[in-house]
Amino acid sequence: MKNILALFFIDYTKLRSAKYISLIGLFIIGFSILSIIVGRDVNIRGDFTVFWQAGTNYINGVSLYSQIGGAERYIYPPFAAMCFRLIALFSLHKAAALFCFCNLLFWITIIYYTQKIILQLAPQSTHVKQALFIGFILSFRYFLYHIWFIQMNELVLLLSLASVYNHLIKKDHYAIPLIVVATFIKIIPLFILVWILSKSNYKNYRRAAIYSVICVIIPLLFRGFHQGIIDLQEYYVTFIQPFKEGRVEPELQNYGLSAALYKVFSYTADGDKYHYIITILPSATINLIYKCIIICLLIAFVGMLVYSRLKKASVSLFEISFILLFTHLVSGITWEYHLVSLFFVTSVMALDYFNSKNKNRVVFYLLGFLLFFNLIIGGDTVGYYLYYKSCGYSLLTWLLLLLCIYNIAGYIKQRKEVLN
Repeated sequence: MKNILALFFIDYTKLRSAKYISLIGLFIIGFSILSIIVGRDVNIRGDFTVFWQAGTNYINGVSLYSQIGGAERYIYPPFAAMCFRLIALFSLHKAAALFCFCNLLFWITIIYYTQKIILQLAPQSTHVKQALFIGFILSFRYFLYHIWFIQMNELVLLLSLASVYNHLIKKDHYAIPLIVVATFIKIIPLFILVWILSKSNYKNYRRAAIYSVICVIIPLLFRGFHQGIIDLQEYYVTFIQPFKEGRVEPELQNYGLSAALYKVFSYTADGDKYHYIITILPSATINLIYKCIIICLLIAFVGMLVYSRLKKASVSLFEISFILLFTHLVSGITWEYHLVSLFFVTSVMALDYFNSKNKNRVVFYLLGFLLFFNLIIGGDTVGYYLYYKSCGYSLLTWLLLLLCIYNIAGYIKQRKEVLN
């Protein structure tokens, strides 16, 4: 076990030793081979093509949101397209291979920052490496999907965790720009930004405002003011406004809470095909159920912010874990490869398991079973019919909701222990 742990969790103080130099060399070779294989298989309808084409369209001065170039719809902010200019400097397959390699490096760095955050907030905890290893196993599927489809969520998660860590060690001059950039690449980290600002002073509010303005202004300068304004308008009209007005995309493998409810409580072609529709409810009723659940989660989120602010309470691992889960549930689009943040969540849960008493471990066994079940279920293991049926029932969504409840309970229990 010790050798396995050492393979994944490098002692960064010993990187100059021959053992670690050899290990790093093997990783680089393996990552390079895998990246070339993945990059070679990218096609025009792949997700990475959307990012590459957005960068190309940004360079060429054409619309970002009209699917020019044959790619599927682009739903990221204009600032992200400006960043994607870097990958558009290469051919599609070379860019895909390079970014796949970066994602593999991001994976290691995510492990590193998760470890740093846990050690910062729970310095007396034992079994940290074992908890990280369990988190690695239980989140492996989502990272594998993410790397195979060459997504941007690892980059966003890495920036978010780096921001959280820098905030914890009181280096907000790094934390704020990191989380603002993450938010302007993909809007979901906004909740992490709100969390950091809730614990901050006026100086951080000013920093956040300045960096936000910069992230809006720079794309305008590169694209030209007229086209830049059009980009912002098209982003709002094609993505923000529809979801703001109640748009739902109940696709088979969308695990956002709204999608999950509509899949089981309204008619869809996939639901009819795979027989996972529970009953048909009016849209107004489904919306009410969704709003009630989200409001409850929002109350928990705001409660954590207010309590921490008023009581000047120390940061809890549970609140960070809760926010990462909440962002997936509230998002209108949550695919499986978006769930790379489950590495942090499951690592925290595993650490809590090691620190708990035996009589209180029933909840861990239940959640662990559900996590492992979702880890192994797939077309190659249970057949595509049962796999798609599980997607239709949105088993992952309900697991995310259970994990939210677990983290809320863990947060409350931890605060009570501090008061006592």
